[in-house]
Amino acid sequence: MSIPRLVVVDGYNVILRSPELRPGPKRSLREARAKLVSLLSWAVGSGEARFLVVFDGAEANPSVSGSERVEVRYSRPPEKADDLIRSLVEERVERVEGLTVVTSDLEVARHARAMGADVALADLFLASLLHPARGEAVTDEKPPALSRREIEEWAEIFRRRPPRGERDDPPGDA
Repeated sequence: MSIPRLVVVDGYNVILRSPELRPGPKRSLREARAKLVSLLSWAVGSGEARFLVVFDGAEANPSVSGSERVEVRYSRPPEKADDLIRSLVEERVERVEGLTVVTSDLEVARHARAMGADVALADLFLASLLHPARGEAVTDEKPPALSRREIEEWAEIFRRRPPRGERDDPPGDA
């Protein structure tokens, strides 16, 4: 049976964007990973979507695992999480009805978009997870400013149509 929606999450990219998840004096890196996985498991509701959270493996602690809806994968050094995400997108984009990559990394986003996947900015994804009903900002901290070039690059990513536009056409009409 096909998975209707797969959301590939750039784990550390998401964790490090919020004080509510970020490791610090009161939260270890392992606890931060576990909190993200837990949040995805229960906060997102009971939809058909599945999550695949990818972390760099250099500091991986295999005790942080997923759930029925959340799979956790660690890259194996020297491979980086970004490399693993690219491979996963290439491998799975044709096998699911919809694939979204959650990241703030421009290169990962460009690759995902080029492969026909949707892209969600980590900050917006976090805001919707942490404060869905209230519409509040994730934090009182001002987010880091993007340069004009970065804004233009992100805008270009979202303007482009995926090259796989034909995937919505009936089979055999290629």
